[in-house]
Amino acid sequence: MVDIWQEPEVYSRIIHENEDGLEQVRLTINTFREVEYIHLRKYYLDFNEEWKPSSKGIAMPLNLSNSYELFAALVEILSLAESKDMIMKHFGKIFNEVYNSS
Repeated sequence: MVDIWQEPEVYSRIIHENEDGLEQVRLTINTFREVEYIHLRKYYLDFNEEWKPSSKGIAMPLNLSNSYELFAALVEILSLAESKDMIMKHFGKIFNEVYNSS
């Protein structure tokens, strides 16, 4: 039996690689039982130095609703990170004084 993450990929992008280069996190798309899926999955380097998908990750049907929600969440996360950077740039000294005082 073939698991969903073992089907051939039609798209793959490395999102993260650990420091020793033995693990990656990839965003992939594949088809399983005639349904397209999007995955965020951990990959490992096997003994033959080939990248293999692990069972560690998530998969969900690739449809307009899921794609929209993923995109909206990423935009929100990036907006919050940018807002945090701007706040710390202009008010970081005050935050440090308040939270690091005895």
